[in-house]
Amino acid sequence: MGAVALVSLVSACSPDPEPPPKDLPARVFWRPDDQRISLHAFGFFGGTFEWVGRREVLTGEQLAALSGLKLIPSADDCWTDITEYSLVVVDAAGQEREAMAREDNSSCGSGRDVIDIETLKPLLATLECEATGFSSTELSKAKTVHADNGCQHAFFSYVDEPSKWLKVVASRPDRSHTFQVSRCEGKTTGLALFDESGTVLLARGSAEGTSSSDCATLTHPLEAGRVYALEVTSRAVTTGGHVYLEIRGD
Repeated sequence: MGAVALVSLVSACSPDPEPPPKDLPARVFWRPDDQRISLHAFGFFGGTFEWVGRREVLTGEQLAALSGLKLIPSADDCWTDITEYSLVVVDAAGQEREAMAREDNSSCGSGRDVIDIETLKPLLATLECEATGFSSTELSKAKTVHADNGCQHAFFSYVDEPSKWLKVVASRPDRSHTFQVSRCEGKTTGLALFDESGTVLLARGSAEGTSSSDCATLTHPLEAGRVYALEVTSRAVTTGGHVYLEIRGD
């Protein structure tokens, strides 16, 4: 009887198990057998674009940045009107994994895995994608991009939206390149390709946006070592928002 009482007393006085630490070891998102990654950025006031990278064309800098992506517990806060990134990777077996990143490191109740935004920034720094709200109306301040860089550049489309400029470098020198706008239903779109100075017109394409596939497109050969000026026009008729632009070597 005394032994039973002693055991009960010891159990009653024993400290409760310690709760698990809040700072759990970070998990990596990109794995050695992953073959493809897609990134969709969305910002209501700007910052929208898409990018796809296949392992065989990723640079060493991009592979290092991907290896540094860390999954963390979601923060409690949920800020509004900030840029959100959705990432999907596909491994060698064709299996997909998804995660997200936000400036506040939260999932906003979505239940998805969260990537530490600080570990995503090195990858973002390697991308040449033009995002909504950042494109220039002046050629002298335009962003320089390479064709076939995996980007779907994005441009706002509102009534009386001014034309924007990009500087383009060939990915496959001395071959035709295609400039293709997408997601343009309800928007008039136009593309005009110039020499580097923006004064000599080389090719032009336009569309009225009567359907999602009725989008501006043009094809023109690009020479090695030259920079070209591209004027992008997208204006809302019945539908606002944004359009995407892909530039690829044929």
